[in-house]
Amino acid sequence: MTASPPATEDILRIISDIVLPLTSIERTMVVPFNKSRHENVAEHSYMLSTVACALAGRLDKTLDIGLVAQFALVHDVVEVHAGDVTVWASAEALEGKKKAEHASLRKIAADHGAFPWLAQTIGEYEKLAKPESRYVYALDKMLAHMLIIIGDYHPVYPTWEMYLKTEGIAREKVALYPLLLPYFEELCKTFRDRPHFFRTR
Repeated sequence: MTASPPATEDILRIISDIVLPLTSIERTMVVPFNKSRHENVAEHSYMLSTVACALAGRLDKTLDIGLVAQFALVHDVVEVHAGDVTVWASAEALEGKKKAEHASLRKIAADHGAFPWLAQTIGEYEKLAKPESRYVYALDKMLAHMLIIIGDYHPVYPTWEMYLKTEGIAREKVALYPLLLPYFEELCKTFRDRPHFFRTR
């Protein structure tokens, strides 16, 4: 038996509860061409989706670009309830990140049962079982490097030691999709050539 279409109220709720709030959750990154304004999660997801789809077919023709687009669009939706926790956050905040995100996913599934695609796609992405999810996950860890290079500005202005720690964390995550590692290493080399990104070298 085919389920009945969702009500107009269901559509309004997914926009008001999920889509619009993501436009007001600020990330650490600034907009490269307006360093006074931080990017929001919706902008970040759009950027990642566009780059991920454009690169996928050129990098690995076995990737399903439609699935790549879906994973990139939903990859940070859990932040609607969990908030954005930057890699620069305290150890305590980082430790609680997964728990908060799992709770958020449960709430999304409960509140928006009219659209099971949303929670199902987030859950599938978070398993990292498919090459498309690992690809999106890895590329996501590189996007901040790209924006910093494009804007020629590091919003955190970390010490060299702080940066190396986060670079190592990112490298381990990018390694889940090894075809992206050469790009990541090139980005890291560019960082090394730009000492003005750091408080100390």
